Amino acid sequence: MEERPSHTRVSRYSVEETVSRIEASALRHGLPVLARLQQTAPTGAEREQALPQLVIVLESSQGGTPVSMDGPNGPPALLLSVTVRQGLGGTTEVWFSDGAFDEIPDGMTPEVRHDLADLPIVVDEALAADPAATQA
Repeated sequence: MEERPSHTRVSRYSVEETVSRIEASALRHGLPVLARLQQTAPTGAEREQALPQLVIVLESSQGGTPVSMDGPNGPPALLLSVTVRQGLGGTTEVWFSDGAFDEIPDGMTPEVRHDLADLPIVVDEALAADPAATQA
């Protein structure tokens, strides 16, 4: 099964501050937060360690959030979501779909496609340094 393309970023902020910044940026772009989910992601070959991660599910400008199924047995993918977790080296990692589709999935409006295309902009804006802090 082919995985959906995704983007990754490293944040200079803590997991909690990164999540808050992404949520604020999403709101400025007209994408309200639909849910914030906490999960545990297993790591390493032995899966003895587990890293906490937060998933921010955004609502499209049209309401709701697009979901994609990769085949009848594949798990659903929340396309307007961002996963933030503490990395093994102490960094904060940010993962999100790039919204790239070879063809428009059934029921996806141009507005929702636009929302998906804006997701990298929302994240990059959230992770940028504050202008006031860089001028000091």
